[in-house]
Amino acid sequence: MKGRERRGKMSKLNIIQKVLEVIQESTVSDGTINNNCGKADSRAATLTNDTEDEQLIKGLSRDFAKAINNRDFERLDGRAEYHLYTVDHLIELFKNNDEQSTIKLFIENKIKSKYEDCEFLSITFSVDLEQAEVVYNVRTCVVSAVDKYFKELNKKNNKKNRISAGIPFRTKYELLVKKEKGTWKIDKYKSSEYRNP
Repeated sequence: MKGRERRGKMSKLNIIQKVLEVIQESTVSDGTINNNCGKADSRAATLTNDTEDEQLIKGLSRDFAKAINNRDFERLDGRAEYHLYTVDHLIELFKNNDEQSTIKLFIENKIKSKYEDCEFLSITFSVDLEQAEVVYNVRTCVVSAVDKYFKELNKKNNKKNRISAGIPFRTKYELLVKKEKGTWKIDKYKSSEYRNP
C-alpha cells in the first residue's frame, strides 16, 4: 500500500523540500519580472490615494498576471509565479503536480502568450486587515498556439466574440491574498475569460 502511495502521490518530505526551495528562491529574487512584451505599464496608473497595502497588493497582482501570462513553450518556467504564493497554496500545488501540468499544457499546445495590462475593479479587506479579495481584469494575448487550444478556449469562453491568435482578450481574476510574515501573498485564485466587445 505504501509503495503505491509513493508512486501515485508525492511524499510529504518531497512536498516540504519543494516548498522550501521556492521560499529560498523568493528570498534571493528581487521579485521583478521582465516584461518586454507589454504595451502599457499599469504601475503608472497607481493612484496616490491608495493605501500602502493597496499598492503592495496591486503590485503582487500585477506580478502574478505577468508571471502566468508571459509564457513561451520553448523556454518555459512552470514555477514562475510560485514565489508569490502562501506556503499553504504551494503545498496544494505540489500535491497536485501543478508545475508538470502547466508545462504539459504549454508544450502540447505550443502556446506563446504575453501579458498586456490590467485594470483593478476592487480590493476588499477583512476586518483584521490580514486578508483581502482582489478582483481585476487582465489583458492577455495568445501570440500563437495550435488550433485545438483555441477551440478549447472558446468552448470554455462560450461567448460570441472568439479568441484567436494575436487578438488581446480580457480575463477576470479573483485573488484571495493574505499576509504571511508581514508580506502579502496569494492564497487562492480563480479566473474567468471573456473578450472585449
